[in-house]
Amino acid sequence: MHAIWHRIRGPFRRLHCTAHDWERYDCNRAGCLRCGVAHECAGNIVDSHCPLERLDDGTVCCTITGFCVPAVRYAIDEYIDHAGPEAGQSTLAAFSNKGGAHCTQQGVSGGMHEEVIATVSWFLTGQQAERSKEEEIARVLQRARHALVRALKQHKMESRALPCIPTVLAGALNALRPRRYTPASPELCRLCSESVEVCLRDIQAPATPAHRTNLVVGLLYLMKQGLVLNNVQWLPRMHLLRYCLPHENCLERCFGLSMKLICETENEIKLALRQRIKKL
Repeated sequence: MHAIWHRIRGPFRRLHCTAHDWERYDCNRAGCLRCGVAHECAGNIVDSHCPLERLDDGTVCCTITGFCVPAVRYAIDEYIDHAGPEAGQSTLAAFSNKGGAHCTQQGVSGGMHEEVIATVSWFLTGQQAERSKEEEIARVLQRARHALVRALKQHKMESRALPCIPTVLAGALNALRPRRYTPASPELCRLCSESVEVCLRDIQAPATPAHRTNLVVGLLYLMKQGLVLNNVQWLPRMHLLRYCLPHENCLERCFGLSMKLICETENEIKLALRQRIKKL
């Protein structure tokens, strides 16, 4: 579309200019009448490089095109102290009770290290994690039984011969593609804790315990694919986490965490890292 506008408005007097004279030709596109450079607004606020301005109703718009950039909104109440998981006493508070005064003397740096290790161990190897995996396995087995019954009924309608139960069961499991679970080793928990702690220090994570717990859990899910921005790897890719992390649908039921925290954490981390890259 910009090529069409460029051909209609050209030729242009300057190759480069510092004071652009923008003309909007689409809801999120504009072109400079002096040099012909293009401007296109991104589809979300995380990837946006536009000069933004916040309006009275809370929306954020580009000052060049007037395009309102979509933003992910979340309730502030999800990040206050008393909104943490029910198992917080067994992870964060329990750890502080074992060495309360000693951890305080170590300062904020040591406190974050211990808190991240406790949260990662709780989420990957705790009782809630085991219960969520058992529920997911039971759900998959129930779906496999229903799929096997449907396949046997279909075979009965199509053929009079006796079915081969292993073949029918293999076909049903192949259609379901159940998830394989593997217990998280202490070495995996240590590696994940180190990577998460480095990322939290890079973005200068807030000191609210509940918010930091959500960030740690969200970063664990991001580490399944890793995080790379501007050719810099901020989070490594841990392939084993695909078989150790609980299913996303179990977060609220088993851990007391919001299912939206994965998307919110990704948006928050990317926005914080982009702001840090701009300052460098």
